Amino acid sequence: MLETNKYDISDVFYKRYFEQNSLNRMAMEMLKFMWFKEGKFLNPMKRNEILKQYIEDEKKDFFENNKLNIPQIEFCITTKCTLKCKDCCALIPQLDKIKHSEMSFEMFKIQLDKILDAVDSIRHLVILGGEPLINPELPQMLEYAANQEKIFFTQLITNGTMLPSKNLLETINKYNNKIYVYMSNYSENPELESILKQDKIKDLLKEYSIKLQKPENWPWVEEYGLRKCAYDEDITKQKFLVCNRTKCNQVLNGRLDICSKATAGREMNLFEDDSIDILNSKNLRQDLIDFYQKEYMNACKYCVLTDIKVQPALQEK
Repeated sequence: MLETNKYDISDVFYKRYFEQNSLNRMAMEMLKFMWFKEGKFLNPMKRNEILKQYIEDEKKDFFENNKLNIPQIEFCITTKCTLKCKDCCALIPQLDKIKHSEMSFEMFKIQLDKILDAVDSIRHLVILGGEPLINPELPQMLEYAANQEKIFFTQLITNGTMLPSKNLLETINKYNNKIYVYMSNYSENPELESILKQDKIKDLLKEYSIKLQKPENWPWVEEYGLRKCAYDEDITKQKFLVCNRTKCNQVLNGRLDICSKATAGREMNLFEDDSIDILNSKNLRQDLIDFYQKEYMNACKYCVLTDIKVQPALQEK
């Protein structure tokens, strides 16, 4: 058993673990109440007060009860996509040209089991791609995740270009208090008009009583990918503190990265790999604690952040 009460917790750990757990806990509990009237109503006007209490709960869990709760973790179940977005923040078009990956149900189960054995809960499990509906074993993955007591909510992210199969719809419907769908809104891009099936998808989800999140306006920024020369340490640390993707920890091919761009860079061998080896770790629980302590990952040295707004889902020519 880990003696977590002896840890010298860094400011980064406080932000990435305690604060993010509290934010995700509040978000997931609000969804549960709004959609299924489960739990209790959380007054948005008392947001700061609630988050402060949740942080204290997380600190008690970690230091006194020796619990490790994962705020959010993503499983990339395929790098294949129906789109080739020029500004894809996961660098999927570049990655798929070099090394296409598709996760089997068996590998999904092995990796998820390894993580669940090492932690006490996952507040938010995200299934994505590429386009995850391309993977024929997606329904099995969702069913398996929904049956894990340690997982609070599972989110399926789709770009709205593929109609879900009857099998997929029936699976989500069966566990609709544990699984919901998030559909990216690319309708502002006129060149995708003939490809998008968002209205049909919404009708199908409604028919099967499946909950849907669809942002009305989700801004995109220009994506410059990973550069060849590393930033210096001070700049890297500063970028890490302001980057909103440090919470999007992603699993692909047996390893856990800080985000999807880091996953792509690792798969393309663009920097020294410092991801967590889920399959071969001798102490995954400890590795995860150390992961949340890090002030940055190797991918962050090469990541170019921008705030230049662009049209969503512009396609490569």
